[in-house]
Amino acid sequence: MTAISAAPDSRLPRYLQIRDELMRRICARAWALDEALPAEDKLANEFAVSIGTMRKALEVLASDGIVERVHGRGTFVTRAFERISMMRFVQFSDDEKRELPTTRSLAVEVIAGPAEARARLGVEPADKLLYIHRIRCCGDEVILNEHVWLPYTRFAGLEDYLQKTSPSLLYPVYDTMYGALVSRAADALSIAALSEGDAAVFKLPAGTLAVRIKRLMMDHADKPIEWRVSYVTTGRFHYAVEIR
Repeated sequence: MTAISAAPDSRLPRYLQIRDELMRRICARAWALDEALPAEDKLANEFAVSIGTMRKALEVLASDGIVERVHGRGTFVTRAFERISMMRFVQFSDDEKRELPTTRSLAVEVIAGPAEARARLGVEPADKLLYIHRIRCCGDEVILNEHVWLPYTRFAGLEDYLQKTSPSLLYPVYDTMYGALVSRAADALSIAALSEGDAAVFKLPAGTLAVRIKRLMMDHADKPIEWRVSYVTTGRFHYAVEIR
């Protein structure tokens, strides 16, 4: 994804200049939740370009995951959290599908954080991280164990809110409270032996194999928002993808 500059680079092709200007407006929250961008012809008139040039600019934004083009409805700023819940990695029975899993925070604290989290989030040496340890449960069974790290300079004070409530999804909280709009997620899945602490959460022996999901969340300006390491037991793991 291309980083945002204060003004489009005049050396770029016109459609890329328009792409950059629309990106700047998106980052400035020019369009509210569920509000469509202006129609192609109106944008083309505003930028004094052909419909084809404007369509090309929007197609680049769509390919970068910045906007979503819905046939018959228009072009919308994507809100990735609406379709990237970690629950898609969990297998549910028919009965469980009728109820939402409960969410509980085991820890919310401001810490230095592990080296991997600091590197992924690109924080300065003196900066702190906000650490959140969450679990999702179906009845008494823990189905998802999550470790979350956020750059504290961006999310200062969020610990006060999270110590009082455990929202099912954190991404809408980032958006509404801090204007940090999730654009994309990069997931890496592997099999790992559970540490003693993580195994205890699942009430399993240390060293039990589980699926580990490492996720880096980015905003529309390509800046890291969140680093998350989650575990799902192999018996609960589910993943399906359609390739076209």
